Order: sequence, then structure tokens, then C-alpha cells
Amino acid sequence: MKNKVLALVTGFSSLVLLAACSNQQNGLTSTTSSSSVEQSQSSSSESSSQEKKVDTSAYDSIISKYQTAVANNQTDASLNSLVVTYANSQTSPASTVYTYRDLDGNGVDELILAFKPGKLFKEHMITDIYTISKDSGQVIRLTEGSQLGMLGERMTLAYLMDNTFSYYGSAGAMAGGGSGYRFSSDGQSLVKEDSDSGADKADLSNWDWKDLSSASTNSSSSAASQTQTSSTSLKPDELKNGNYKSAVGTWKSSNGKTITITSDGQLNLWGYTYPIDKVSPNQYVSGIYTLTYVDSSPVGNTPIQLCPKGVSDASDAGDNSKDRILATNGMPSEESYFYRVD
Repeated sequence: MKNKVLALVTGFSSLVLLAACSNQQNGLTSTTSSSSVEQSQSSSSESSSQEKKVDTSAYDSIISKYQTAVANNQTDASLNSLVVTYANSQTSPASTVYTYRDLDGNGVDELILAFKPGKLFKEHMITDIYTISKDSGQVIRLTEGSQLGMLGERMTLAYLMDNTFSYYGSAGAMAGGGSGYRFSSDGQSLVKEDSDSGADKADLSNWDWKDLSSASTNSSSSAASQTQTSSTSLKPDELKNGNYKSAVGTWKSSNGKTITITSDGQLNLWGYTYPIDKVSPNQYVSGIYTLTYVDSSPVGNTPIQLCPKGVSDASDAGDNSKDRILATNGMPSEESYFYRVD
């Protein structure tokens, strides 16, 4: 009997010992597992914080290319030609702005170009979108091809609140209309859908837009410098073709009055602003060009004469060695001449 009791006690003690050991092991395993998870989360967080940020300076070459195209009034298939066309239009000018924004939420800021709201466009009209490959750093144009390559006139690509796009045309447009686009899974292309998502349009007016004409980038500094240098001189070859862009800037007379010609087709004349009509060769003096503007009361308009340096305007009152604007209704005097100040 004593042997049986002793055996039972011994067996029970063994069970208690085994259970205790098991609990200790489980506790150790749990602690180790918890420590591993924390270490993994810490490593993941550290890796995420150290993730290489995509350098948007890769877009500088695109901005520079657009600047050069607008300045020279020439383009190619790699750009939206409408940007150049409207920038140099004498009758319906529209300037272009750009910004950087992560449109699909993948951590890469896209480069977005758009027509600036004004007389022609009532809101920002997207004309081109570029992104950068995370793997190669290569710049990728997202808006290319027969449908997306000519945005801004008859075809509209509207950015929606859910990071997708609605694509539609104006009345009579043959392509598209009512379809949608979304980013591919890798963010390196736009995929067409039969219809848009139905989400509300995003408000683009509060984005940080910059004027393309005044953009300054590292890689485009040389081109920008050339553009600035060339814009300080009137270009007879452009003027005779009706292009007044070389006259854009502020001009000042000896008595402090100013005339400002803007790149979006406005003439600021002594406190009043008028839409520019056209530039044409002066019918009386060779080498001089007349800039006309739209006035609700055109009677008595002050003639605006663009006079390139070295060309005589048949008066000794101005400095023929400089580019100048002659603005007077009567006989020219020293105060009738305006010289570029910026």
C-alpha cells in the first residue's frame, strides 16, 4: 500500500514539474517571439525611413525643353504642341504653369503641366504629366499617344478625388468622351477604363503652380540664360512674322512713364490694360513694326511702334543705338521713347 501511495505522489510530482517547465518554455517562446516582432517592426520602420527619395530634378530637362520650344516657337512629338501654339498665339494666347504632386500616392511626385486660367481657359487645364521610375530614375511621359498627347484644346483629362482621371471631349470631338484613366500598379503608365470612377473633380486651383516662362532649374540654367539674353533684344525676324514675344517686358520713358507687354497677350499702357491684337510691319517706315491692341474706344489710340536698335524711325529724338518703343500721337519727343528696363 505504501508503495502505491509513493508511486502516485512521485507521478503527481513529475506532472507538476513538467507543467512548470512547459510554462517556462512557453513564456520564453512568447517573449522571444514578441522581441522578434518588435525587432522586425523596428527594422521595417528604419528601412522605410531610410528609403531613397526620388529626385525630382530629373524633370528639369522637360521644363527646359518646353521653355526652349516656346521661345523658338517650335516643337516635336515628345511635347504637347498646343502649349507652344497657345503661348505664341496673337489672338488667343494662353500661358502654361507646372507643379509637382504625388497623384497616385506611391511616394513619387509627378510633374504636371497645365494651361493657366484666363480669358481662354476658365480653370487649370492639364496638358502633360510625367513621372519617374523608382527603379531606374528614368522620366516617363504618362500622357502620350493619339488621345493623351494633345490635351488642353478639345480633349480634357480631369483629375478626380480618388486619384483617377476622367477623360472627355468638347462637343463634336471625335475621340474619347466619358472614359476614364487610372494609374497602373507600378505607377508608370495610365490605363484606360470604359468609364470614369464617378468621383468628384479635384480642385487644382490651390496647388503650388509655377509659371513655365519664369521657371529656373539647374539643368535648364543655360537655356534659360540664352532665352533671357535673347529676350532683351527685339527680333526683326519674329516681328515681321507677327510674333511680339521679343518685346515682352517693361519699357520706361525719360519722364518715368512705363509700357508693359506681357507673355499672355496684354498691353499695360499708362495705367490701362488692353488685349494685344497683332504686330505688323509699319507701312510708312521700313524696319519698324506696329503693335495694335483692342480698345473699346479705338478713336485716338496711341500708336505703339517697335523700333529695333540700328533702325532709324525718321526722328532724332530717340536713341537709335537701342531697342525702343515709340508711343505718341504727335511729333516724337524725347519723352515719347520707351527703353527696356527688364
